[in-house]
Amino acid sequence: MMAVISDVHGNLPALLAVKRDMPKVEAVLCAGDLVGYYPYPNEVVEEIKKMKAWCIRGNHDRAVVKKDHFNFNPSAKKAVEWTIEHIKYDNLQYLASLRDNMLLTIHKKRVALHHGAPFDEDFYLMPTNLDEDLLKYDDADVLILGHTHIPVIVDYGDKAIINPGAVGQPRDGNPKASYALIDLKKWEFEIRRVEYDIAEVQRKTIDAGLPESLADRLNYGF
Repeated sequence: MMAVISDVHGNLPALLAVKRDMPKVEAVLCAGDLVGYYPYPNEVVEEIKKMKAWCIRGNHDRAVVKKDHFNFNPSAKKAVEWTIEHIKYDNLQYLASLRDNMLLTIHKKRVALHHGAPFDEDFYLMPTNLDEDLLKYDDADVLILGHTHIPVIVDYGDKAIINPGAVGQPRDGNPKASYALIDLKKWEFEIRRVEYDIAEVQRKTIDAGLPESLADRLNYGF
């Protein structure tokens, strides 16, 4: 069994709650966006290192590394700028070392890991846009995605597409942190939701001078 996480976005309390909820797993896969939005970028990167997660980078990670956020909305842009100012050199180097995608063979299954889409890492593949043909880009048995912050599992019988949702900023109307468990031997998939101390993150976000809208939206999961 493996855990799949994505879109932590600097939300350490959410990540720690997810970690506590996880059963014993063989590995943790991370579909990117460790940083951005919330005020614990260093702590999140360091926790991901401790977890020895197989991790790719997302668009916010790339924006921090390259100092390029031209297409971000004002709140996201301010969070990236804040992160650039506060992230430690070693953690920035870790983000810079991450690939944009990854293809793994696990229990004789080809597992493709992308942040956005196999054809464009910045593309939002919403649940209604998912199609079995997406697996053909990597000749994958399992395609893991992030970016939308919306959890979904589509099981085609011998192939599957999975978005674990967001650990740090859910957008499906449920404020609980979201992640997935996958068992490739048994061919079983599960989305898990975990409560965490949202108020703590909100206080820290506002104290850090980050946009209040980022704090507020955690109440609503959107």
